[in-house]
Amino acid sequence: MIKYLMRKTIYKEVDYETQDMLLQLIARYHIIEFLCFMFWAVIYIFPFIPLFIIDVFEDVEISMTTQIAILAFVLINAVGLLVSLKVFKRAMFGFSKLLAERIYFLACTKKGKAISKKDFETIRQVNEKLYALIATQNCRGYCYAICFEMCKALKKGSIEFIAVKKFAVDKDDEDDGKAFTMHVLYINDGWAFDTYSSRQYPIEKLHKIYKAKVYKVFDYDSIRDKSYEEFRDEQEPELAKWSTINDCSIFWKEKNEKT
Repeated sequence: MIKYLMRKTIYKEVDYETQDMLLQLIARYHIIEFLCFMFWAVIYIFPFIPLFIIDVFEDVEISMTTQIAILAFVLINAVGLLVSLKVFKRAMFGFSKLLAERIYFLACTKKGKAISKKDFETIRQVNEKLYALIATQNCRGYCYAICFEMCKALKKGSIEFIAVKKFAVDKDDEDDGKAFTMHVLYINDGWAFDTYSSRQYPIEKLHKIYKAKVYKVFDYDSIRDKSYEEFRDEQEPELAKWSTINDCSIFWKEKNEKT
């Protein structure tokens, strides 16, 4: 039922195949975000509960004084809530977003075998900015640099370059006509961390979701003595050739744009 509703609302602008991918990748975040937003809806409904009680228990005799007091309570609270919505709207929705980010990080991002709780603490100590980007789901679109820096921070695991089936969530997204786009994963112990969804998956499952073609895997030893820029410049020519053959877009970004 939830998936059906999401297909008809949040993902209604994209094709069915893309909807399937999004439901497996980011549906949990949208659900958590909605539930956090509903926190405010409950608060705004609360002052009207006394009216509901009066209506349900209409056979119970309530004095006129009590009814007036209840109505005054409801009216004062309703006005107060409307004023607060007007004045603190941005802060309220900002709080909901921060709450959703935190819950998603603890309940979803941290679950898996690619990055353990101890590993997350290591990342926080070694590269606090990188940790913050992961914890707030702001690593999307910067998979090359972020996975590279994760591997360097943890001194283990690998980064895997894959061509993933392209899907456009936003109508304004650039479309160069290619069927695939290059994506990078951090992999460890048979699991992968995906920057798009900020989640961990068994590597085979993630390959299936993305309909992936694997280009190459680079372990920690092969990048340990290289900077991100050195690695990018070294790999870009061969990656570009492979991408052309495999109908794939590539978008190298500067490391300092995010990390």
